[in-house]
Amino acid sequence: MKRFRAPLLVSALFAAALPLLFAAGPVYDQLSGLAGTPAVDLPVPEALEAEDGVYKYENPPCVPSDELLPGRGFFPVVSDARRERAIEDLLARLAVCRPMPYDNDGNIHSKPRPGLPRKPYGYYREYTLIVPGRPTGSGPEPVVIGGQTYMAGPVLSFRGAERLLIGDHREIYYTPDHYSTFVRLDIVR
Repeated sequence: MKRFRAPLLVSALFAAALPLLFAAGPVYDQLSGLAGTPAVDLPVPEALEAEDGVYKYENPPCVPSDELLPGRGFFPVVSDARRERAIEDLLARLAVCRPMPYDNDGNIHSKPRPGLPRKPYGYYREYTLIVPGRPTGSGPEPVVIGGQTYMAGPVLSFRGAERLLIGDHREIYYTPDHYSTFVRLDIVR
């Protein structure tokens, strides 16, 4: 019998497993069961293309919400005073429907993401979190929330990588790295 080389055997096994991996569906469908929410097929509308070639997303009118008014801080605790203030300021504007600085603010967030509970279309809206002292070109920086360190993504454009996703005008999710990580924040009253 001929001896098989290990890399050739590993490659053959990997190639044989590929159809099984893709047949299982997207990773977020598999992960959603782990989060305690059932995997369901949710409609995900595509972006609407404007006449000038710029993609636009559905941006319904703002709904005032007393549940977003700032309190005495957040749970888990946001240990970065600049970020805590930026989040409070953004939530205060959202609570009373003050104008947002960017047209993209308030768009319906329609893409399912691992770590974000799956909800029906229209549940989440996304908003740009502008942190003072982080101009375009700033590199990644650590953010401590609830004693855990996250990395805020680099500021590659004027909007940066940090966002708040607001679910049903009351649930707050902070993403420091443009949708790779989500941290649920509850307002302490």
